[in-house]
Amino acid sequence: MGTTFMRNKAIYALLLSATFAQANQDTSFEEITIEAFPLSNQISSSLKTNPTTSSDSAEILKSIPGANSNGNGPITGIAQYRGMYGDRVSVKIDQAPTLTGGPNAMDTPLSYAPSGLLSELIVYRGIAPVSAAQESIGGHIIAKLNRGEFSSTQAFNTSGFAQAQINDNGDPSNTDIQLISANNQHKYSLLASHNEGNNFSAGDNKTVTGTQYQRDRFDIAYGWKNKSSELTLFAGQQDIANTGTPALAMDIINVNTDMAGFNLSSDLNSNTINRLNMAVSWADVNHGMDNHSLRKNPAMTMKYRHNQANAENLAWSIDAQLPISLGELKLGTDGNLQSHNSAITNPTNNDFKVQNFTDSERDSLGVFAQLNGNFEQWSYQIGVRHNRIKLDSGTVSAAGMMDSGMDMNMDDGMSSMGDDMSNMNNGMGSMANEPCQGMQSCATILSSVFNQSPRSMHFNTNDLVIKLNRALNKETALTLDLGVKQRAPSYRETFLWLPLPITGGLADGRNYTGNLSLKPETSREITVGLSKTTDNFSLQPQIFYRSIDNYIQGVPSDNAIANKFSVDMSQSNALTYSNTDAEIYGLDANWNHTINNQWTADGLVSYVRGKRKDTVDNLYRIAPANARISLRYSPKQSTTQYTVESIFYARQKYVASYANESQTDGYEIVNLSANWTINDQIQVRSGITNLFDRYYASHLNSVNRVGDSDIAKGNVIPSRGRTAYITTKIIF
Repeated sequence: MGTTFMRNKAIYALLLSATFAQANQDTSFEEITIEAFPLSNQISSSLKTNPTTSSDSAEILKSIPGANSNGNGPITGIAQYRGMYGDRVSVKIDQAPTLTGGPNAMDTPLSYAPSGLLSELIVYRGIAPVSAAQESIGGHIIAKLNRGEFSSTQAFNTSGFAQAQINDNGDPSNTDIQLISANNQHKYSLLASHNEGNNFSAGDNKTVTGTQYQRDRFDIAYGWKNKSSELTLFAGQQDIANTGTPALAMDIINVNTDMAGFNLSSDLNSNTINRLNMAVSWADVNHGMDNHSLRKNPAMTMKYRHNQANAENLAWSIDAQLPISLGELKLGTDGNLQSHNSAITNPTNNDFKVQNFTDSERDSLGVFAQLNGNFEQWSYQIGVRHNRIKLDSGTVSAAGMMDSGMDMNMDDGMSSMGDDMSNMNNGMGSMANEPCQGMQSCATILSSVFNQSPRSMHFNTNDLVIKLNRALNKETALTLDLGVKQRAPSYRETFLWLPLPITGGLADGRNYTGNLSLKPETSREITVGLSKTTDNFSLQPQIFYRSIDNYIQGVPSDNAIANKFSVDMSQSNALTYSNTDAEIYGLDANWNHTINNQWTADGLVSYVRGKRKDTVDNLYRIAPANARISLRYSPKQSTTQYTVESIFYARQKYVASYANESQTDGYEIVNLSANWTINDQIQVRSGITNLFDRYYASHLNSVNRVGDSDIAKGNVIPSRGRTAYITTKIIF
């Protein structure tokens, strides 16, 4: 169907559905619950924000104070929280740590949890407890799949839903299915989601090429429980095919991932142990990407590149909650064993092969203790954690490169070769300053130096978190978080031996080398917040400050061989991952106001500032100040709800000079939506986003690297223009 027809059809459906609105009698459309935890006792708020029209769960983060997402493609949003993102933010699906198989984070953690299959997206507001995750220096997020509930009777009941969404911009369609068969002891669940779409249009009718996508996600689970225990066994699969990532040098050809595991919790209620929790998960990723199948082909076949990556992990955790005189003590241990491989080839040249990650392993083992209790008018949580992290790499190689005739366009084929580069200044001796006569000879020297270097390293990291809260009166509470957290470097930041723009999704277009001498990052943070709640109003502001020692980012390389290779490839010198110092501070708040029985309003505001402390520069890809306000109307004698939402983003002028980051303009967009119930089985949701078809580019979208597009290379990728959508949900 043509775009014009689809646009007319969606708008017609929206107008037609409005005529049924006043006749509806019961139950509103099910919302994904968005929770924040500003206090140690997990006081939460449920924000009834406009439903996302995207299948990318990372978009939901924009409705949470302090949170946002970096966009590299249509389903590859990278979670950002208070200025930190990527490996610094821990993401779990239920209790399973997520595994990113690709060296450039094309299969981002939240890509494994399509929004249509979620029941909750949880962000630990403030400093995450040490028990939440092994490494959460930048925050912790949990995506909970909607696997249904046990019933209250011995007889099995079957329930579930099927929902579908279409819109008129890029012809996307999202279909989600849930099927549950359960009694009061056993539960069987099936979840399935299919998402696909074509290139979308930004404001002013500009086509954004490279934004097509296709994803299938399946999950089956068995649950069992009795009076004291509950067990969940699960297995899942995700397949992504022919999906664009226009901010990166390659597109997704396939991501095939298998997942399995179990969760067990038991209330022992003994004199020594109150509760025991255990979780085990496994994942295996096979990921192919290239630079010629989905975007305009390079001028010469010698520049064709295909990157085949695979990764596997095994993770577990076990903890026990013990009653003691001071409160409750949680003791636990956890682990995550990961391995990564990545090789780049040229499908037109069998001699070309770069083995950029070979048996790169990152194994982490942790132990923690966390005490919850009360002292006079204060409640508190004190937690300590120790992690032992080991990294290893096999030998690497490069063959078949041309020693002449390469130009900057080769970058389009090379950048997805790997994620981290070893620091060639470390242990290279005089070899680092020897000239090389072309890309092959440079790569041969760099691989030889890397292979002769010690490639096994250990890190010991420690976390300390203190969370306090106190009720000032019956409506107001004070919260104070203090913490020191550490993160060891990733396999990308250590083992990337060849200058490539592989950054785990950073997408700044620069070529990086890794560093075998990196130190762990250390963040010292304080968060202060208030929670004000009355019968018709709530407000939860927080201010925060982080000082990060040994912050890992790129600095100009002084390795002559790496720089020559980088210049031959992209006409710019390489950056090497190095320890710097940084600080991040800001404030965020969410609020809700019930005006009367028909009208409510809610919103949020977020501000974050990130900058280097060791030199005059800003941190890269930091969200600008932003706010959103929603006004909702629910007519009397009806469950229909109408919403008007305004979203504001300020100009971002604090940009990173090291990455040649561009400033971006501020913008405002308006969204409309309506929810209603036709009967007990059918619910409908429709709306229009970007009502005035504003052309705008989120600062977190990075820059375009796809030719044959209305968006010039090097310009920030814009967001969707005016989009009308309709979602129908059938409940059974």
